[in-house]
Amino acid sequence: MSNYQPHELVIRLATPDDSKQVEYLDTFNSSPPRDIHRDMQKYFGSVDPSTHERTLIFLLEIQGTAVGKAEMMIPAQDATTRIGYIKRVVILPDFRGRGLAKTLLTHVLTFAQTEQKLQAVDLHVWEQNVSAIKLYELLGFELRHRELYYRKNL
Repeated sequence: MSNYQPHELVIRLATPDDSKQVEYLDTFNSSPPRDIHRDMQKYFGSVDPSTHERTLIFLLEIQGTAVGKAEMMIPAQDATTRIGYIKRVVILPDFRGRGLAKTLLTHVLTFAQTEQKLQAVDLHVWEQNVSAIKLYELLGFELRHRELYYRKNL
């Protein structure tokens, strides 16, 4: 549990005005970089026709400063399976170890279940990211399978 009072900690959906904060938080993530300005519609709630999903970005703020974020891909309303996908979970290094990721993800999971009526939520995590794995398991995520990722440099 975080040590912050409810009035100090806010979790909200990001808007296009938050794109600089989102980009800054992304610099602390190991995911591939992206151009959020180029794909503005994709990242702020509109339907992405290539995946038939929406991506929602949740910002965690302490006293008005964004210190963390998580993204959730939502299937289209007419999708046969209602499974979301969580990605790009980031807490700034100076704020890690305080329960903020747990608070943020608990909020996202509640939103997924109550607001989006999702049946399940998936995510991927690097095998070396032991602290994230422990958190995900604490939140009830179960390992489904392992993937091998190969690359040949040319």
